[in-house]
Amino acid sequence: MRCGHPGYGWGAIALAALLLSGRPASASDWRYCYAGSDQDHHFYISPPFPAAGSMDMIETQWLAWLGRQALRYETTACPRADDRLAVEDAVNSAIRYNAGHGRSAVKLDWKPAP
Repeated sequence: MRCGHPGYGWGAIALAALLLSGRPASASDWRYCYAGSDQDHHFYISPPFPAAGSMDMIETQWLAWLGRQALRYETTACPRADDRLAVEDAVNSAIRYNAGHGRSAVKLDWKPAP
């Protein structure tokens, strides 16, 4: 996982990702994944999904998928929360934060394999 880089203004998002992803997945965990590109002024984001697999497995699948899409990004993570509503709130906050920094949200149709 590549988290925020001070030169890219991702500090708040990286901190949220660290706080939300710092424990193993449980049956009630939900996640979304993001990738940010200051070069392209985009904030790529997946829909929320129940986290059935390990954080490492999910992030590996996300990075592989991003690579196949040929999307440029400087940072990426898959934050977690206890339920779908909390993840949706985090997604909306991240979209607002990134919009305030000139990055438009691009919703991607991705979810991890079971």
